[in-house]
Amino acid sequence: MLIALAAGGPDGEQSAAGPAAELDAGVLADAVLAHVGGLSPRATFDTLLDRGEHDSAEQLLKACADLREHDGGPLERRLESARAGSAEVVRQRIAALTRRAEAAGVPVAELDTTELVERARSRLAAAEEVLSPLERDLGRQVEKLAAELEETVARQEREAAAVGPAATAEQPAGEGFATERVRSLLAAGELVSARALLNREPIGVPVPEAVTPLPVWDGKWTEENLLEYHLNRAARRPPEFHAWQAADDDAKHLLAAFDNLSRQPCAEAAEDFANALGRFLGAPGEEAVARRIDGGWFTFFDGLFDSDLFAGLRPTGRVDLYVADPETTVLQSSLAANGPVVAVGPGLVVTGYSDRQSIAVLSLRDVLRLAVLRADRAAALLGVLARQWPVEVLIGNNPAALDKILGEDPDAAWRTLRWITRLSLGGDASAVQVMENCTGMDPGLLRVMLRHAQGMDLGASRDGLWTARSGGWRKDEALLHSLRAELLTRCGEAAAQAAWWAALTVCDDQDGGVTRGDVADSAEVCSTWTAARDRVMTGLQTLQARGLLVPTQDGAETGSGFAAGERTRFRVPLSGAVRALIPTAERELTTLLEEMERTEKPHPGQAEAAEGAEDGATAMPAWTHWHRNRFAPVPAYIAYIEAEGRGAGTDELAAVATLADRELQEFSAAELTDCAVPVATDLSRVMAALAAEYQGEYGTVRLDLRCPASLWVEVPEPVLRAVLYEVWDNAAEEVADRGDGIVQVVVTLDSPEVLVRVQDNGPGLPAEARARRIFQPEWTTRGAGRGWGLPRVRKFLRSLTTTTVEADVEVVSSSHPALTGAALQLVLPEGASDSHAGH
Repeated sequence: MLIALAAGGPDGEQSAAGPAAELDAGVLADAVLAHVGGLSPRATFDTLLDRGEHDSAEQLLKACADLREHDGGPLERRLESARAGSAEVVRQRIAALTRRAEAAGVPVAELDTTELVERARSRLAAAEEVLSPLERDLGRQVEKLAAELEETVARQEREAAAVGPAATAEQPAGEGFATERVRSLLAAGELVSARALLNREPIGVPVPEAVTPLPVWDGKWTEENLLEYHLNRAARRPPEFHAWQAADDDAKHLLAAFDNLSRQPCAEAAEDFANALGRFLGAPGEEAVARRIDGGWFTFFDGLFDSDLFAGLRPTGRVDLYVADPETTVLQSSLAANGPVVAVGPGLVVTGYSDRQSIAVLSLRDVLRLAVLRADRAAALLGVLARQWPVEVLIGNNPAALDKILGEDPDAAWRTLRWITRLSLGGDASAVQVMENCTGMDPGLLRVMLRHAQGMDLGASRDGLWTARSGGWRKDEALLHSLRAELLTRCGEAAAQAAWWAALTVCDDQDGGVTRGDVADSAEVCSTWTAARDRVMTGLQTLQARGLLVPTQDGAETGSGFAAGERTRFRVPLSGAVRALIPTAERELTTLLEEMERTEKPHPGQAEAAEGAEDGATAMPAWTHWHRNRFAPVPAYIAYIEAEGRGAGTDELAAVATLADRELQEFSAAELTDCAVPVATDLSRVMAALAAEYQGEYGTVRLDLRCPASLWVEVPEPVLRAVLYEVWDNAAEEVADRGDGIVQVVVTLDSPEVLVRVQDNGPGLPAEARARRIFQPEWTTRGAGRGWGLPRVRKFLRSLTTTTVEADVEVVSSSHPALTGAALQLVLPEGASDSHAGH
């Protein structure tokens, strides 16, 4: 009766009490309480609050004199507290309903939170009447979708089982872990995440968490005692040793090889360990060559990056290995000057190498823990090494390298990033999700986050990387500063930076849409400088070229690109990092335009000195398959190959060779480059072909070639063959008589440049040749008629210079601990595989 009175009452438009509503509500309340309800006013008040009937309780409090007189103040406070509590319950239910719908990917009717909260403050049941049907309907939809996803999981399980066991030494299995994780997401109603996981990490695709873990080291063991149990068959082994037995013969050989490093330190022992490590990882393990350096031997091993799982993380799978003498305890940073190195040695101290140098220590304890594994060996070893190496070992030295590592498939890129994050940083899938949200998977921004994370104290936080509890990445001021610097560096000159800030000022906060006119207007609003509008419009073209502004297909007047009208529409790619900078964009634009007005000057032109007279060359007495590469760019080269193919005699071949020699002297490098096709060349393919011819010519010289697969350069193939021939041939001649000669060729991508470093273990260049003299015609240490090769290389390369790359050859200092001879570096312009024609 009291609830009905509160719902209608004397002032209501309708009354559930009918004619009684015309009576005084207080009189009715007293009558009910006295003769019908059998409850005291205080008990009735409490019951109304428990039911969420707040307006009824208020009316009772106002109408009942006894309540007002004795408990009015405390009861009013209880009533207000109950109203607030019911309002909060409704807010939480609305939030939970929305979260559940979003997590399941199910649409839900838009709710007016304010209106429902007001209902709850009056009567909780009034809000319940709206929320309960929505919750029941959502529950039915979630159950239906979860059942469908469960069928998908079961199907993928059957498909994975049909393929057979996925666990091998090279490829860890993740079926059980992935299945468990997906089903836990389904049970939690996280259907969107479960669906994304099934797409990104289908059942059967290895995931980092499913890698067989290394056994936890037992404090009762010492490394030396456990190794003794492995190697000494006569030793009495405790029962606990059963869990630490070597998994197979490759593991036993690895342990024996490590033990031999201290018993018989020599080049053969170093090579034996390198080969044993390679075989343990699934590689042939037969090619290691150890060379003596200060404090130990320098060699290499294969297998760490050879599997399909990790092949994309490194351009070449071979890794340098430093085997220290037993008395060596401290590592020199110069050992890793040429890239990542693994160091082993009986006396090496593992602690103290947490500053992420490019040299990682593989201790005896690590080897003992690895030896028990039957699968996932490469992944487990990488987990040991990558936490010591800088993250650049896995992501490359520039955004272009990381972009190539991630590839074009978004789901595969996400999985690769998961492995990188797990191996190098110890982060999990949630950390990868944060990086994806922040960067939009932009390689440049990802590199910033990954490099920043390696300097964080991950061990001090149980929450992981950039979690909500720690404030997220937006609270990381140092990270925000680095992300901002990366974006501005990509913009380049001040005009492009100003155009970018102007675009951020006026772009749509949902899709990043903006017009040219809006950007120009923003510049005028933020500056009184008369040239501001024109300078910002100039910078727009740079932004598009660098991917910071993307033309839209539905924009007006897009036919002429940036030459079109001011209504032309573009889109700013809005990653989380870019969105974080929008609030400060107007201030940044104003400050930058003021600075440009004060200091901007015309960009100075650049001029280069003209080349000297064309050089000459000494004809080869005969063309071997190797030496013919010198003449690849000249027209007579094709004539020679054709004549040779039809079985021409010695005299005819000699005449064509003489003609080729004359053409090499008479034509300029620029002329030969211009007539050569195709323009772009697959560097890795050409190097592989040259390597076979090289070994046929210099059988005693070992060629250590490390070139990423499918790396294209903007160099015509004939010119590339001639350039590589001259540099490699010079190196081979320096070491051919040594007996242990080695020439190493290491190719790295530093987009837009491709760097080719060639170094050997010969005597090195004389002091007078280390400057520019070595590139002067006829300067040589090898007798009359020589000295034209390197000058010709420089002319060829300089004829290839582009607006972004200054192609050249230069003498560099060898930082390799074993290859201390001559070192040259070629700077080539990067090419695209789709830029060649007729190839």
